[in-house]
Amino acid sequence: MSNYTKTTNFTAKDSLPTGNTAKIIKGVDFDTEFDAIQTAVASKSDSNSPTFTGTVTAATVTVSGTLTAGT
Repeated sequence: MSNYTKTTNFTAKDSLPTGNTAKIIKGVDFDTEFDAIQTAVASKSDSNSPTFTGTVTAATVTVSGTLTAGT
């Protein structure tokens, strides 16, 4: 599982003066950013019916309703 880490600081590019070549956003900037997002999202559990392997550890668990646990 990986967390998303921003690779391009687009806000910093906004503050650069007009004509500065570093202000230009290239396709490779978008590709790199979206690849990082895709990797992070693909490695996370689904919100509905997540499947876990190994040992699941939780600091605090609050159950409301029925809890069914099995092996």
